[in-house]
Amino acid sequence: MRKLLTFSTALSSVFFASSVMANDLSQKSWQEIEAQAKQEGQVVVSVWYLQPQFRTFVKDFENQYSIKVKIPEGTAEGNISKLLAEKSLEKGKMDVVAIASDSYPTIQKGNVFDNIEFIPSFTNGNHLLQGIPFGNEALGFWGNQTGFAYDPQRISEDKLPQSWTDVESYINANPKKFGYADPSGGSSGKAFIERALINVSGDYDYANQEINDAQINTWHKTWQWFAENKAKMTRTSSNADSLTRLNDGELDLVSAWQDHLYSMQKQGAVTPRLKFYVPKFGMPAGGNVVGVAKNTAHPAASLVFINWITSPESQKKLNEQFGVRPLSSESGKTDVSFFPVKWSKSAMSTFSKEVVSK
Repeated sequence: MRKLLTFSTALSSVFFASSVMANDLSQKSWQEIEAQAKQEGQVVVSVWYLQPQFRTFVKDFENQYSIKVKIPEGTAEGNISKLLAEKSLEKGKMDVVAIASDSYPTIQKGNVFDNIEFIPSFTNGNHLLQGIPFGNEALGFWGNQTGFAYDPQRISEDKLPQSWTDVESYINANPKKFGYADPSGGSSGKAFIERALINVSGDYDYANQEINDAQINTWHKTWQWFAENKAKMTRTSSNADSLTRLNDGELDLVSAWQDHLYSMQKQGAVTPRLKFYVPKFGMPAGGNVVGVAKNTAHPAASLVFINWITSPESQKKLNEQFGVRPLSSESGKTDVSFFPVKWSKSAMSTFSKEVVSK
């Protein structure tokens, strides 16, 4: 029995090693990889948002390479959990996986993405978003930006708040006309709250500091600011609720995502008249990355897909069809970043306790 178990373990190791070697395409030419990709014939792309629109967007890829793209339903947390849960399998069910850039460190620790640095688009692709470097296992493919959306029929461009003092003046002069989303329902609200923490409680290098009580204690100034201005601002339930209220005339100015506004306009959910801008005091930018599962069943097709979606041509099309900012190797280096995950979770939890519940 002991010999049988030893043999079985050894055989499993051989199979696993063979699988890893089969997925290592770094020594093949790009032409050979493309040929193998067409033989594989399909690729599963796991993205947690706009799945119907993505299924239409990837038809150009399918037509160009004769490779079928399957985009399953799924959530951001669910996709990450599935990717990590399947890491011990010889062949997983996930191929290309999209991850929010601030969640990428979790993937790095899990050691579940494969090396993609030999694909043609890698050098000029995006390697940094929200202050997080992606190494050789992922590339940014979807750039997004928070800022303010407004109706130019109700607020002219020369009257738009640009400094934090301008925001305060606008709120005082236009009670209940500025809106931001509750962070539990929309991260455009989280972006505004984090900028309030910087402008009211004082600047701080959150990206390079461990979470600590001394800094958290300074946040009380910001929570007091929200309390004092509670009757002058509108807290909406979500990103979409903010834009809907702006569209309906209840609000004149809201914290928003640029790509989300564009998407709702394209769907006809809100008027194309609404505009977006980033105030001079800055609002967070970020985006999402793609990588290849180490145990993918379609390694070549996965690489070809990532090379396609991160290419300048596809980035231009994503901008045209979804309103995202095209990404390159220079993108992300000067962005205003969201707080790192631990700081952000603590800030939003404290905001709910000190502001929402009171």
